[in-house]
Amino acid sequence: MESPFAQSNTIVFYLEPILNSYHKSYQNIITVSSIPPGPLSELVASMSLPKLSPFQQISTFASPHNCVNVLLRYPNRRPSMKNTDSFMTTEDIPAVLSYLSTNGYTIEKDLSDIMQKANIGFGGTTPSRLSGNRKMICIANYVSS
Repeated sequence: MESPFAQSNTIVFYLEPILNSYHKSYQNIITVSSIPPGPLSELVASMSLPKLSPFQQISTFASPHNCVNVLLRYPNRRPSMKNTDSFMTTEDIPAVLSYLSTNGYTIEKDLSDIMQKANIGFGGTTPSRLSGNRKMICIANYVSS
């Protein structure tokens, strides 16, 4: 029997700091909780990210690859630390929300507001990730037509 949670149409969007090891600087990029269903999946890639600090401890429960699903800038490029323009960033949040609205996604405003106000574990740091204190942008659902 397949888990009822295996196929979810719900995606959580985050603004997450990463260490750009090529440019030796920090960058806030938009990440997603999973590879989304629908057309947005063409703009998401999984990539392994370095630790933010050499002092950061890796949990025994952490994935050895530390893969994060990153939202890529159009036209779809392969994610690259050399090209800082590969990733969607803070400035792109309005464009991302507009894209979601016009491409079959429903932004769950009430649920997003409740989760952000209650500060429920959709953001923050975790020992299983090497990125920093991510902030939730929104929760969206894909409604296939």
